[in-house]
This record gives sequence, structure tokens and C-alpha cells, in this order.
Amino acid sequence: MNFDEIDFTEYETKYEEHIKIANEYADKLEKEIAKEPNNTKVRNNLAISLMEANRYQEAFLHFEEAAKRNPNVQSLFNLAYFYSTEGKPIIDKSEEEAYSWEIADDEAFELLKKVVELNPQHHFPYNLMGEMYIKKEKYETAITFLKQAISYTPSLENLHNLGVCYYKKGMIGTAVDYFSKAHALRSERNLTLWPMLCYGVCLAQLGRKEEAKAIAKEMLILSEKEEQEFQSDIAEIYYFIDDYKEFVKEYSQLDWVFYSVEYLPPYFYSLWKLGQSGEIEKLAAKIIANKEKQIEEVLNDPEECDDFDKVEYEAEIREEIAFVRKTVQNVYAGIRPTVRFEPYLETSCYFYGCFRHNNPNPNY
Repeated sequence: MNFDEIDFTEYETKYEEHIKIANEYADKLEKEIAKEPNNTKVRNNLAISLMEANRYQEAFLHFEEAAKRNPNVQSLFNLAYFYSTEGKPIIDKSEEEAYSWEIADDEAFELLKKVVELNPQHHFPYNLMGEMYIKKEKYETAITFLKQAISYTPSLENLHNLGVCYYKKGMIGTAVDYFSKAHALRSERNLTLWPMLCYGVCLAQLGRKEEAKAIAKEMLILSEKEEQEFQSDIAEIYYFIDDYKEFVKEYSQLDWVFYSVEYLPPYFYSLWKLGQSGEIEKLAAKIIANKEKQIEEVLNDPEECDDFDKVEYEAEIREEIAFVRKTVQNVYAGIRPTVRFEPYLETSCYFYGCFRHNNPNPNY
């Protein structure tokens, strides 16, 4: 069987077999590249198969070699994308092995600029450039690249990320349309619920309450069915439209042993609005008691590492306890906590020639 004929839906259940086939295919391609060292497409396929075999350092070296021998859109972009997702290896020359990896965003960005100068007729480079500019908080520039990407192929990723740009610029009315379009492209290739969540939040912030409620209800069903942890995020849609009953219904199911105390203010406020002050007192007391117990256990544990700063740890937990008490005071004073929604970027595999995602492999 050729590596590009594998059914990757069975990857998790047949991991060892997958690695075995990946290595066999890499061995085959290494023989081909020895005969045709300038064949960029074969070298690219070799690098992809080495990644599938978890041989990332070797994959990097082949991506790098391909870009040196034939610097075209495919070879330059794949190296740039590798830099952006994996970083670059720090190689011990005495052993010729990578002993660590470091972030290589600058190298990725410089290569990507060269790719864009070649005027690629495909959305991958523009998708990635848009994402990189969003990370730099340069939303206007990101918008330019994402619109160019969409002109070639509208995808869940570029539509969603364009929505993120407009959301960050405070243009909620424009953002809501792009989040809606992105969610419409949800498929087996990308099952994320983030575009849908962002769509619901925007609807809520625009005062379109019934539409926002419908999205929240649908999301709760989908997230439970697909076992995606979105419960607290979905609940925020209800908070934005002042539906404290539904907000409390979802938040009351959270395990507060694991959740940060930063999530408490809107929950306590919603309980207060519903006249459930007793629940506020009960949960606040439980959380404080649990944190006091944490402090006692850590301070009295002789097996804690020598480099663990117990004083600093206690100070951090004491701050959390103070935060809980202050939150209760503010809620009883009628101060409505502000919930700041931060949309995440959407991305995907952009490697040209990736077998797993059936990506195109243009040789130009």
C-alpha cells in the first residue's frame, strides 16, 4: 500500500501500523530522492512522510533543502509553515541531532513574505499571513490578506479569522456575518464550534436575543453530542443577553474545584439577580475552605521539591481567597461584572501535499 492511500480516519486505533507504513514510504522516497535530488515534489512528499513517522528533524532538513534547491511557492511555503507550527531545531553538531526546538516565527514571516511576492494563486499562503498579522494585532493588514485568501477559496479558517479582525476592531455587525459564513463551512475537515460560538456572542451583543438563544441551545446539543468542552463559553451568550436563569443553569454544573476563581463574578452576580444569595454564601465558603486546605497541605508536605517556593504559592492562593471575598462584596453592592469575550483564531493544516488532509501539491 502506498502511504497516500491510507485511511487516516483509523490513525488513532492503528498508530503502530501507521508509523510502520510511514517509515516504509519514507525509505522508498529516500531512494528516489537519491536519484533525483532536485525533484522538489518527491522531497516534499518525503518530508511529509517523515513527519507522519514522527521524524521531525529529518523532515525539517528536507523542507529546508527543497527550499534551497528550488525556491518556489510550494517549497518556500512549506518551510515557512513548518517554522510557524514546529519552530526550528537547535542541532548539536557533534551528534548531528536536535536536542531542543525553538520558536521560529520571524523566520516563518520572512519566508512567507517571499512567497506572497511570487503571487501564489492559492489561499494557503494568504490564510497564514492573515493569521500571523492577527497575532501581531495588525488587523487592517490581516484583513487585506484574508480577503485575498477568500477571493481564491472561502474556507472556515479565513472567514472566521476575518470575523475575528472585525470583532477586534469593534465592528460587531460585520463580524457576525463572517462568523455565520464560517460556521456554515463546518465539516469533517474542521469540526470546531468556535465560529458558531462567536456568531452567538455577536448576536447577543447586537441585542438579537432570540437568535442568540437559538444558537446557544443548538451549541449545547452539539457540544454534548461531540464531547467538546464549551459549556462555560456557551453560557456567556446567556449572560450577554441578561438571561441569568439559563446562565446559572449551565454554570451550576461546573466543577469549581478545577475552575479558576476568575469565572465566579458573573455566576455570583447571576445568582444574586435571581435572589439566590444563599447559594453565593455556600459556594464562596466551600471554595475558600478548599483553598485553605490546599495551603495547609502544601506547606506541611515534606516531599515538595526544593525549588518550589511555598511562600510564593501561599501568597497566590491568599490572593485568590481575597478575590472571592471581594467578588461577593461587589455583587451585593449591585456591581455587574464585565465578561470580556476573546475569540480564538482558527487554523488548519496548510502543508502542500499533506496526505492526511488531502491537500494539493502544486509544483510551481
